Amino acid sequence: MMSETDVQRDALLARIYNINAGEFEHVAMDVWNYQYTHNPLYRNYCRLLHIGPERIGKIEDIPFLPISMFRYHDVRTGTWMPQACFSSSGTTGQLQSRHLVRDLDWYHSISSLGFRQIFGSPSDYCWIGLLPSYLERPDSSLVNMVQYFMSTGGHVESGFFPLVNHQVISALERARLRDMPVILLGVSFAMLDLFESFDVPVWDKLVLMETGGMKGRGRELTRNELYERIRDRAGAIKITSEYGMTELLSQAYKIQDHFHPSPTMRVCIRDISDPLQILGTGQRGCINVIDLANLDTCSFIGTDDIGIGYPDGGFDVLGRLDNTDLRGCNLLYTTA
Repeated sequence: MMSETDVQRDALLARIYNINAGEFEHVAMDVWNYQYTHNPLYRNYCRLLHIGPERIGKIEDIPFLPISMFRYHDVRTGTWMPQACFSSSGTTGQLQSRHLVRDLDWYHSISSLGFRQIFGSPSDYCWIGLLPSYLERPDSSLVNMVQYFMSTGGHVESGFFPLVNHQVISALERARLRDMPVILLGVSFAMLDLFESFDVPVWDKLVLMETGGMKGRGRELTRNELYERIRDRAGAIKITSEYGMTELLSQAYKIQDHFHPSPTMRVCIRDISDPLQILGTGQRGCINVIDLANLDTCSFIGTDDIGIGYPDGGFDVLGRLDNTDLRGCNLLYTTA
């Protein structure tokens, strides 16, 4: 027999997966109450701020857990054993973020939902992954997501490529000859190396999806500079970006000028000097993320990214807080 907590969780999961924009705030409030009740770490953090249920009347009142907590604690709502543990990239000796995942099927469903609303079904695409350093990390959430997307389509051309070489070009050429829709996904430095070292086949069904990651490669490029250098070689190619991180289960994708969150995700901007102060659209500050899919960990996360929000719910990443560690999840920023 299911416990009352499990019944409550299942009901919230169903509401989250089927959410629409008009229900977001109401569901977020219910998720906050659930996590305040069943997540001791988050509840203690709220109490340190002297914030309890009596002070939460709208989502703007909700405290956001600092993302660094994922480095020092197992963030968990409820009592359960993880099916997987995602960890962040980091230099040797650096403490990594760890995100415990209760149900990988849930992660795959949420990732598919976010992708599908913009690009269609992941199974329709051949996936070619340029993720050299990520392939050394089996606990990467990005690799796990792309592996799942590859498995849903079963296209023989799909695969990961640890090196930028002629094998990548051959896979792209085979896909072009079959006129297949292709997502060429990769870290930014690998994308740049590919296009500046080879004549890359380009056709109207090819989409480049960069995931950030220029750190340690000399001067860090802005996203616009990266796009310009690729288009200097490839012409009018479709380019998008993915915004995600170890601590999130939902993603955002760049459409035209800025990022748009998936249905289960919302971004707001907080004041850099006052983390409880939420700023209006058009103002720069730190990015707070509401990821309702994080029901089993924490859905309210204060990141170290600097950004700006827009009236349509979109956002851009402008950089990072000073003195914070660089991480690999989309650290290319838009020219301000």
